[in-house]
Amino acid sequence: MTIYEVWQKLTAGEVAGWAVVLLILFLSVIQISPVKLNPWDHLFSWLGGKLNGRLQKQVQDLWVNTHRQTLLTFARECRAGVEHSADEWAYTLNVADEYEAFCEKYEITNGVVRADTRYIRDLYHELSREHKIH
Repeated sequence: MTIYEVWQKLTAGEVAGWAVVLLILFLSVIQISPVKLNPWDHLFSWLGGKLNGRLQKQVQDLWVNTHRQTLLTFARECRAGVEHSADEWAYTLNVADEYEAFCEKYEITNGVVRADTRYIRDLYHELSREHKIH
């Protein structure tokens, strides 16, 4: 029996099955070869991006909201006369730096947080000059 005769006796489902098997074997050979073409990596990266895209957006939103809330709360406490430790100041100033870098990178504007951040930095400089941060 020739290959042509075998080919004619295969159903469409069998042809599709063999095509999938051959494709998997071909991609595996490319993956193993020293050539820098890794189709499995690209396929799984694409699939992971599709599956995790929404989760990454939610985590990013949570990160932004947490930083924003930290800055707004700290500024409100300062206006209310609450004293903060040197560690709290260092943490908050670090959060401000991260938040400002994020806003600059993604071209986000937020006037309220920007004003509170400026207030926090000015107050920090004033209290530092007067040696009131412990």
